[in-house]
Amino acid sequence: MTDIIREALNEISARTSLSSDTLRHWLKRAVEAAACECFELQECEFDLDNRTVTPIFHVGKYFEIREAELFHFYNAVENDLLPVEFTFPMLPEDMLTTMFNRAMQIFEDVILEVETDELYKKWRKQAHQAVEGVIEAKYPNRIDVKLGDNARGVMYKPEWTPLEMASYREGKLLFFYVLRVVRRGSAVDVRLSRGNIGLPGAILKTTAPWVKIKPMKRIIGKKTWLRITPSVPGALLREVSAKLNGEVIETA
Repeated sequence: MTDIIREALNEISARTSLSSDTLRHWLKRAVEAAACECFELQECEFDLDNRTVTPIFHVGKYFEIREAELFHFYNAVENDLLPVEFTFPMLPEDMLTTMFNRAMQIFEDVILEVETDELYKKWRKQAHQAVEGVIEAKYPNRIDVKLGDNARGVMYKPEWTPLEMASYREGKLLFFYVLRVVRRGSAVDVRLSRGNIGLPGAILKTTAPWVKIKPMKRIIGKKTWLRITPSVPGALLREVSAKLNGEVIETA
């Protein structure tokens, strides 16, 4: 069973960005939870390296005193907690199979939850910043955007820039403003905008992170006025303009 568990661990490790220590931690917890279900107990321990499962028996609740003596606990009394170590070969084959299948189910579910947590935390830090994305699909009321990971970028029609709508096509690379991040079960939605007043300044921040920027006014798709401290070369403003399909950028 240990070899099968290691193979499962390696397979999941190959398709996740989570560290090996994180994976081993949650695998241990998954096997322990599965063992508790199989033994119908509340506490179990699992040692992958030593190939042992150790259920913790409560004398008087799960274990009679005479049963404790069978495992050489001769001085056991009511309410003692007794760890009984089993190597995998000691357990019935059908029990091992049931335990393994349940452990892998728990492990997959937990890893999905942990990955979603990490993804959500990552994108929350990007709120109100500019990010690059590639248009994946265009619908009448929204645009789906690839962001380079498992987060789902989406820009709803009210956030489109009317003057550039015709250029929104599959495969187009654009800068977007991150409005907010929403978690839906195991999915992370990143709500995007091309029309937000903060987008021009956020794009400038990607190349001039040292400046302080306050957006003063924006006529979407035509012109934006920014208060920038300290001032930046005009070439940087023209770069922002190019990324906004020619929208004029002026300092206020």
